[in-house]
Amino acid sequence: MFTETLTQHDDVIGIACEGKLTEAELKSMHALLHERLGQVSKPGLFLDLTGFEGYEGLAALGEDLKMDTAHRNDFGRIAIVGEGRWMEWGTSLASLLTRSEMRWFELSEKDEAVTWARSS
Repeated sequence: MFTETLTQHDDVIGIACEGKLTEAELKSMHALLHERLGQVSKPGLFLDLTGFEGYEGLAALGEDLKMDTAHRNDFGRIAIVGEGRWMEWGTSLASLLTRSEMRWFELSEKDEAVTWARSS
């Protein structure tokens, strides 16, 4: 499941992911991004992946990759919050799919991550 966060900020889109994401959930997330990107040019993106457990099948992973490549030029900065070194490694790998500046933050740095994403 995913939820939109930071709804009071036009300059940063916030999304928190929990559990395993399905293809349908990722399609809904993609629609949300299209809607928000129509409201402001080059916002920051804040992704809270502290509760993220992966994808519910290969179709979900494919939808996520499709979304990543479709929006590779749309964000100023992308801040990712997560726990564990694998998140830092994953952020480095995902940065190959985007032209946005991307950075990984520890859970304790959540406020700093939002500020960083906003200052694009």
